[in-house]
Amino acid sequence: MKSALQGIFSRKKIKKLSRDLLFDLIGSIFFGIGIYNFVSAADFAPGGVSGLAIILNYFSDLPIGLGTLLINIPIIAISFKTLGSNFLARTFRTVLVSTLFIDLVCPLLPVYSGERLLSAIFAGALVGIGLAVIYHNGSSSGGSDLIIMSIRRKRPHMSLGQVTMAIDGIIIISGGLVYGNIDAILYGFVYSAILTLVMDKLLYGFVSGKLAVIITDPEHTKAMSHAITSKLVRGATVLNGKGSYTEAVKDVILCACSRSQLAELHALVREIDDDVMVIVTSYDEAYGRGFLPVDTSR
Repeated sequence: MKSALQGIFSRKKIKKLSRDLLFDLIGSIFFGIGIYNFVSAADFAPGGVSGLAIILNYFSDLPIGLGTLLINIPIIAISFKTLGSNFLARTFRTVLVSTLFIDLVCPLLPVYSGERLLSAIFAGALVGIGLAVIYHNGSSSGGSDLIIMSIRRKRPHMSLGQVTMAIDGIIIISGGLVYGNIDAILYGFVYSAILTLVMDKLLYGFVSGKLAVIITDPEHTKAMSHAITSKLVRGATVLNGKGSYTEAVKDVILCACSRSQLAELHALVREIDDDVMVIVTSYDEAYGRGFLPVDTSR
């Protein structure tokens, strides 16, 4: 019995739980203020479960946080088989923390009742920051996130963006019908656009970059690799290739770099080989030496 309790309350697990709760709290602060102190008085419904909770609050005075929790409970239960218990337990913890913050703390703070456009912009930015913090810690805000993830597990060919737009669009348009004006719909979409922009920038914008695929003759490979290493201070990987039509032997150099280094990379390889072929694509994240560390704690 004692050993079992020690396993449950080990220092490592307590430390991880404390860290998770801290991330949940920080994310909930931004999320809750955005929803309660900016959206609730602006007469429009944002997308997602929070939008449904605001619509319910309009008709019944049900607290927004509690409404969010009640809507999330059946969604979490339905998603259990598809998404697994560990992730859903983290999600429920996050939803519970945000519910308590929205209903107990946010009412103590001033509510913005000025320009609705400013409400939509600042709410989108705040909620985007909050969700980025929550997602970064391997949790979610529940609701439409779980629906989208479940659909993607069963139908991986479906576009995530299309599913998100469909769900949010229905809720935002419903909000417009409830509030009885087209502006409510427009502000709802402004909110969603700002939220997506801020969240993506925080999650991917500072670690994303460009992947250059450089195809050249083998005699130029060493010079190009040296130039990339010494002048760009970037690593490169060399693969052996062959032209499908000419069957000429080629080397393929892979180089991950920042957007700002792309022009210099082009100039370097062109200076060495006028006939070089460069294909550029984007990446959201890169893990390993010189990039993001591989996180094995989750």
